[in-house]
Amino acid sequence: MKLYKVFTLLICCLSIICFTSSCERDDICAEDTPTTPFLIIKFIDDVTSTDIKQPDELQVKAVDFDSVITYTTNQDSILIPLRTNALLTDFEFTINSDTEDGGDDPNTDVVSFQYTPVEEYVSSACGFRVLYNGLERTLTPEEDNGNWIKRILIEQPDVINETVAHVLIFH
Repeated sequence: MKLYKVFTLLICCLSIICFTSSCERDDICAEDTPTTPFLIIKFIDDVTSTDIKQPDELQVKAVDFDSVITYTTNQDSILIPLRTNALLTDFEFTINSDTEDGGDDPNTDVVSFQYTPVEEYVSSACGFRVLYNGLERTLTPEEDNGNWIKRILIEQPDVINETVAHVLIFH
């Protein structure tokens, strides 16, 4: 009988060890885990080349997408998403987009950002994030020098975080 109690106790202990060792910790992606970064664009005065200049009534729209990002308050920098499944993203940057106030006519410039997307494994809970290497830009010229964007400077060619501006737009 004593052997039976020892044997039962041994089976219970082994069962508990087996069940608890086979459990995995919950895979929850922590809030501070790095994710796919946005492209940070800062707007600069073309005359001084150093002063921050906020564009009036700015709207940004990715070409071939319906959603428009409207900045109701003037901001000196913006964050925009790049496509993760393509080598380029075209954007329409429109100033004076609010035609109801009777101000200047809207002016739209098309800027193309080219890059190489690189997937980086983060963890089993978070999966992958996409980084963008070799960022380049192309501004589509308008007739009669009608572009409101005068020039574009790439400050950080690799978009790997959201700590500094990647692109400077002079206007």
